[in-house]
Amino acid sequence: MRFCSSLTLAGLASLATTSVLAQAPFFGAPQNLAQVTVGEEVVVSVFQGDTNSQFENVAIALGISQCFNGADSCSGAGGGLFDVFYTGPFNATGLVGANHFQNFTVTIPSFFEAGQFAQVTAALFALVGAEENPSLETTAVILEVV
Repeated sequence: MRFCSSLTLAGLASLATTSVLAQAPFFGAPQNLAQVTVGEEVVVSVFQGDTNSQFENVAIALGISQCFNGADSCSGAGGGLFDVFYTGPFNATGLVGANHFQNFTVTIPSFFEAGQFAQVTAALFALVGAEENPSLETTAVILEVV
């Protein structure tokens, strides 16, 4: 039992180290707490900053979820994607400064109501370093439905 626990702790330490090496994604648009309406198409810009580490992007998944009790009730970047609107390659070909980005378009679902908050979450999977260690980085942005 102790042997299994040691392996689990070593694995977690390895993942934590790997995620530090990877350049975390972040949203360029929309801005946090931007106002959106039901049925509106919103351009979501996911950025990946410049890094000294060698990395290869494998895939990205993007989703939107409801925050039922205000902006503070959103699950944060570590929560689920819920209503997934994109899964596939991350081809960050745009460039602003040293940061590469890719745009995605999402339609605010009809089940949202004015006064609710929504969270858009991105999960980026990459291989990092010469050993190509797996890295999963997440980020989230909160939107206000008006």
